[in-house]
Amino acid sequence: MPKVVSEKPISIPQLKKILEEIGKNKDLNSIESLSLDYATKFSKVSAEDAEKLIKELTEEEGLPSEIAVQLVNIMPTTLDEIRVILAPVSKTFPTEKVESIKRRLDSYRE
Repeated sequence: MPKVVSEKPISIPQLKKILEEIGKNKDLNSIESLSLDYATKFSKVSAEDAEKLIKELTEEEGLPSEIAVQLVNIMPTTLDEIRVILAPVSKTFPTEKVESIKRRLDSYRE
């Protein structure tokens, strides 16, 4: 079994891009194929936009990368949906901050 060297959360669009690259060089196994199918169906932004948005959410909004990835995966449309995703972070977000996050998400919608 391969040794895990590092671990980093990735978004669904990033997973899709990785699996497509792997698929160019070899046949995907059944789990990889199912994962690619899932990622294709549920990606809401491009991999490039996902990377940019995650960077903005972590660096400019100060969110943990795990939360930023979930926001990109789900792309919530309401302030209440965003608050639910932010709930695991042990601090309260003022409405202005949640609105700022929503504006960022809205600017990347396809």
